[in-house]
Amino acid sequence: MKDGSMITSLQIAAYTHTGLYRRRNEDSMLVSGRVYSGISMEAPVLSTEGQFPVILAVADGIGGSVAGDVASRSVLEFIATRPVPDNEDALKEVVTSSGKHLDHLVRSNPALFGLGTTISGILCSQAGITIFSCGDSRVYLRSEHGSLTLMTRDHSVVQEMIDAGTLTEEKARSHPFGHIITSCISGGGTSPHPDIRTGEIMPNNGDRVIICTDGVWDYGGSEFLQAAISGDPCTAVSRIRDICMEKGAPDNITLIIGDIVTSPDAREG
Repeated sequence: MKDGSMITSLQIAAYTHTGLYRRRNEDSMLVSGRVYSGISMEAPVLSTEGQFPVILAVADGIGGSVAGDVASRSVLEFIATRPVPDNEDALKEVVTSSGKHLDHLVRSNPALFGLGTTISGILCSQAGITIFSCGDSRVYLRSEHGSLTLMTRDHSVVQEMIDAGTLTEEKARSHPFGHIITSCISGGGTSPHPDIRTGEIMPNNGDRVIICTDGVWDYGGSEFLQAAISGDPCTAVSRIRDICMEKGAPDNITLIIGDIVTSPDAREG
């Protein structure tokens, strides 16, 4: 942020839907303290967030695992019912503890062994934003100048291949291992030490955060990227929803867009 400024509000649009192929929505999202899970929205939910710190997050129950919907919902509900962390270390601790909560669910119901979920989101305070992720859900940042930057790095086999120089970004989209992830929040001891990646940014007035599951960034492709930077949050979310639906929506669709409003810090001077 510019010197002497602070974040005063987030203008938010959020949306989740089962899509056109899956039988149930295994995505969940956390918006302004409320968890949305297992539903298909007709239109984006809109809100203005002015109470800080606050967490916005999406979680994608892992395909092929048991109870992905339970995992994504339970992790976000756990986070939503804890005091909002006020620093990066505390954020990592609460997200890691959500995995211990899944372990508790497994002990209560062994049939849930192996349940897991990705997570990505932001912790927003008046002073700045901490981005966090585990898995292949993503956070993007649109700067006030209109450029879009991916702020997270996928925990995935194809990302490791890209990092090693053995696979190009273009070929990664059609790779047969495209959706095999290498870290997640899980229960039953399958991933006892999830890799929670974090990073801090100091956004400016007019910047935009886009938080989404792979059903959006993967299947929406380049059209998603273009739609994400245009219009107000509601218009952008609605357009991205339409793009995913036009492409057959083979996966669940979940995204949160928040536009950042800053003002001079009244505490300065």
